[in-house]
Amino acid sequence: MSMSKLNKTRVYEVYDEIINWFDDARTKNLMESEYLNLIVNAIPPKSSILDLGCGTGEPIAQFFIEKGFKLTGVDGSQKMIELCRKRFPDERWIVSDMRDINLQQQFDVILAWHSFFHLDHDSQRNMFKIFESHTKPGGVLAFTSGEEEGEVWSDNGGQQLYHASLSTKEYESLLKNSSFKVLVHKVCDPECGEATVWVAQKI
Repeated sequence: MSMSKLNKTRVYEVYDEIINWFDDARTKNLMESEYLNLIVNAIPPKSSILDLGCGTGEPIAQFFIEKGFKLTGVDGSQKMIELCRKRFPDERWIVSDMRDINLQQQFDVILAWHSFFHLDHDSQRNMFKIFESHTKPGGVLAFTSGEEEGEVWSDNGGQQLYHASLSTKEYESLLKNSSFKVLVHKVCDPECGEATVWVAQKI
């Protein structure tokens, strides 16, 4: 298997290689605060959070933990999960590819923030079954994508990382067919690293 193919299908192995760079480079100033506060205001206290692609736990998981929510973090990177366990030992941390999870549990919130867009097109489509089965009725799903359908590679810590996006129309269809209604869709938000943000609620 070529390195580009490996990077495309198992991005978390690249993150194992660049963990120190990533942890230093990842902004801790919560540029996502607008969306995180929207989520907090939509759910009860002590709600359960499933953070898919949780990375090193800072700042997103940390934000919810410090507000008293019960967090389960999932990441394919063994090294990142080890760091999460060290930083936040009272939370539940799972080493797994998000495409493989079947936790037999539903959550008030599912996050796939700056992680979902590392999946290829078919994997993204298949994730909506997982989102639906793991979200409580009335629960919130938040994820980031690109602005339009396509695939790109970007340099991160000297390694090439794969990103992909479906079209807006297809995301809207996938959400609707998975029992979610769109609350927020903001394209290339400059306050959020130019990510396209989706927030939806299960109905």
